[in-house]
Amino acid sequence: MWWTKNATIEDWFDEMVGQANILNRFANIRMEDIRGMRVPFLRIGWNRQFLMMKEFGFVYDASMVAPFSNPPLWPYTLDFKMPHTCTGINQNCPSRSYPGIWEIVINQLEVGDFTCGMIDSCPSQLNGDDVYRMLSHNFKRHYLSNRAPFGIYFHATWFNNNNYLEAFLRFMDDMQELTDVYFVTQQQVIQWMRRPTITPNLNTFEPWGCKPRQWESKEVACSIPNTCKLRSRVLQQDRYLYTCNECPIQYPWIRNEFGLD
Repeated sequence: MWWTKNATIEDWFDEMVGQANILNRFANIRMEDIRGMRVPFLRIGWNRQFLMMKEFGFVYDASMVAPFSNPPLWPYTLDFKMPHTCTGINQNCPSRSYPGIWEIVINQLEVGDFTCGMIDSCPSQLNGDDVYRMLSHNFKRHYLSNRAPFGIYFHATWFNNNNYLEAFLRFMDDMQELTDVYFVTQQQVIQWMRRPTITPNLNTFEPWGCKPRQWESKEVACSIPNTCKLRSRVLQQDRYLYTCNECPIQYPWIRNEFGLD
């Protein structure tokens, strides 16, 4: 709730740009490769969030859950009014236009009588076969209608259930049998929407290609990372950070993303 009602533009900047700085400093990810963001707990930050995104140069947000619909929604820009209601309890969606900012909308999944945005927020009693059927059913809702990109969103801990992992891999095997289905990033979705390209030409569609890239030595993953046991002043406890770079003095956190003393 705090992110929706109370966070200032400065708070949003410190949180999101701070995370980008952490990724850049300790994971050696280039700043220009960080194009989008998802807000904490999917709590939209009203106009303040999008003003920060515009100022910093974020290309897209991927936080808005749309009401369940058939057909599903395509991603859209915030040049104009969002094409759906602001879903969620006490959500605070933007009331202004933000030309050039994209919304990778979260289309809800249909699971029997339930709908859910994140897979791990779907009914917890599902078994592996249920998960496979859920993925297949919702994919077909996209594939056999308007072909809006089918986003699959979950936390890594969801895969701790081996039945879910096996169901997901089975679903991926099915997708590989379809010659007009591609696994792409959210940025690649936007690139295709900017330059729609027919299926026979996708093999030469430059944004989806794997062109050689010149890596700096520090960008190549190390075999054995440093295990940094660090004190967090904010959390008042020790935390571990794994990085190929030198350990910081403090655990990186908001307004101290470089872990300075």
